[in-house]
Amino acid sequence: MRRVGNFSVVAFVLLFTILGTTIHAAAKSGAFILFLGGVESGREEYSFSSEELKTDGVISVGGQRLEVRSTLKGSGGKWSQYEVVLSPGAAVSVTFQDGKLEAEVGPLRRSYDLAEPFVVLDNNVFAHYEQLLALPLAAGEELAFTLVVPSLVLGNQSPVLSGSAVYVGQAAYQLQEGQLLLDEYIITMPGNLQIRLLAEADRLIRLEIPLQAVEVVREGYLGLKEAASEKPQAAHLRTEDFRVPNGEITLAGTLSLPLGTGPFPAVLLNSGSGPQDRDGNSPPSLMTDMFRILAERLAEVGIAVLRYDERGVGESTGDYAAADLHDLLSDVEALLDYLAAHPEIDPQRLAMLGHSEGAYFAPLFAERLSAVVLLAGASIPLDELMVEQLDYQIAQPWFTDQERAYLEELKSQVEVLIQEAREGKGESSGLAANLDWIRQHMELRPLDNVAQVKCPVLIVQGEEDLQVMPYHAKALAQRLREAGNDQVTLELLPETSHIFTFAHTSPQFDSLQPFALNPQLVEIVVSWLAEHL
Repeated sequence: MRRVGNFSVVAFVLLFTILGTTIHAAAKSGAFILFLGGVESGREEYSFSSEELKTDGVISVGGQRLEVRSTLKGSGGKWSQYEVVLSPGAAVSVTFQDGKLEAEVGPLRRSYDLAEPFVVLDNNVFAHYEQLLALPLAAGEELAFTLVVPSLVLGNQSPVLSGSAVYVGQAAYQLQEGQLLLDEYIITMPGNLQIRLLAEADRLIRLEIPLQAVEVVREGYLGLKEAASEKPQAAHLRTEDFRVPNGEITLAGTLSLPLGTGPFPAVLLNSGSGPQDRDGNSPPSLMTDMFRILAERLAEVGIAVLRYDERGVGESTGDYAAADLHDLLSDVEALLDYLAAHPEIDPQRLAMLGHSEGAYFAPLFAERLSAVVLLAGASIPLDELMVEQLDYQIAQPWFTDQERAYLEELKSQVEVLIQEAREGKGESSGLAANLDWIRQHMELRPLDNVAQVKCPVLIVQGEEDLQVMPYHAKALAQRLREAGNDQVTLELLPETSHIFTFAHTSPQFDSLQPFALNPQLVEIVVSWLAEHL
């Protein structure tokens, strides 16, 4: 559901340095540019010789500025000292000697056992990765090593962890008019977080952390892309962009049409809460391309698809943050009117697919629809759901004590927010939120609304959904059947999250492709709509 206020914590990137028993580095220097969610967010300059690796970087995110200066020193072919200074923050000094790591933070002194070879992993030190390039790895070979994360000492945690590196081989990349062959490495960090590293000989060119929407590129290599990576448009559909006025705003999007002669059945795709684009994305935290993928597959079976940029997103005008429930519902109404009037669309065969918040909406338009698809829809009002979400997440065993404490504090703030909405206040005293939006959603009764739906309904739910628990799908299906609708299909997808990717706990989760959809979702939705429209 909608994120109320800015709940996300800036998790600065964890990067790694391989420290072997010897140092072989020709003197070199350079600079790296950091992108978070596609937005330039930092810069690091470095110099690297056989006796010192020195970095000086700045990261700026959401009004926060972090300066990171680090120095790694050695002599006689081995590293012996490391220091990092964070501003704002603290300084950490580390020495490596005789199988021990000695850490110093102000008056605090800590000692840890450390076996060689080992890895020094510290936050936001991109140039350290260049040492990986000297590893004697054959293609496909994996090397396990010990990781050292000096900054973890600041949180009273052990800085000694474990990880591995694999050399994948060479791949062709395009830069402006030229083509280069780059070496590709995959680094696996604790928690199965993976990093893709590209290099040219002994120089780091780019690293990517897809799960965190992080990309770091060497200066001079901006615009680097895989050779022949452009995907041709699907041959089984036509697309046309549209503009639909709704009062003072204009909604923009794409209508995908099958080949051939209409009129075609059509489905309107409506996303969950939060500002999302026509592809179903909200960069950088949600990038599944769910709606684009569904549009291409549905057109293949003869169904047209309308997907749109929500107000204030992409090419649509307006202010999403200022919109209340009635504004958003009026947008859906205007888009249904556009579809019904389109010369290539059959107005008697319209469907709506609603994900999360969109599943609240779809039953409200059921009289105009021939089929309804509810993805991860809730069966209780928003105020109850917001508290339930946090209670459910707090109970999960894999959260750390620190993360659980954060969620507990967040729950207290959300409860205040809900109370302010109930009292009819215009502004929140704490979390930044649209109280009108919350208050109006609190008035929705999903079970009563779904009971009015007489057309066929498909309900799909991920069993590892941390935002809308799986029982909600069963409650919606039961209420539909109790109301006399015998055209209800319920599908529960194992190991699947709220956004229909594989859950982090699933063996099928790939942290290099963390937003890849569970293909079962697409198959189920496409085959069901092909049968019922």
